[in-house]
Amino acid sequence: MKDKDKTKETPVKKPAEINEEEIKTSPSVEERLEEFQKELENVKDKYLRSLAEMENFKKRNTEEIKRERKYASQPIVDKLIDQLEVFEQALNVKTDDSNFKNFLYGFRMIKDMLFNVLLEEGVSKIDIITGNSFDPNTMHAIEIQFDAEQPENSVLKVVKNGYMYKDRLLRPATVVINQKPENQIDNEKLDANVA
Repeated sequence: MKDKDKTKETPVKKPAEINEEEIKTSPSVEERLEEFQKELENVKDKYLRSLAEMENFKKRNTEEIKRERKYASQPIVDKLIDQLEVFEQALNVKTDDSNFKNFLYGFRMIKDMLFNVLLEEGVSKIDIITGNSFDPNTMHAIEIQFDAEQPENSVLKVVKNGYMYKDRLLRPATVVINQKPENQIDNEKLDANVA
């Protein structure tokens, strides 16, 4: 009898009755397909935007790495320039002693070799000639003097050389520029008004 109980079948359920209102309000297959298509387009758009952002990030990162490599030695070069200029000032000592002149000649050669290494690294001296116009992009004026023989806003004296590192300004040249004193300008204006 126990075997017969095991084999007893469960009663089969009848399919649920379909409600006509549910059929009318439920979206049709075409409507659902259209919704899925819109959702797919939205996901595809987000994916393409994310992909484009990632590509832009990679490009920016690559450019930044190139820039860093290009200018990696700039801090060292900047420090060396200052030391070489001090070295050069020491080499400009005047002497009559022939042995000391030979030492100075040897040290000049060493200084020139060091500066040639900097030239190979991309350092270049900013050439400024007395009488050139003052350029605030490459020069720093530390003093103003007046020389009637020279044009207004021209360089009268180079105090310290300026240098470029590749395409960047490493250090501006320190210069003295030519400008009329303000009291002389005011006097000229008064003289012009009187006449």
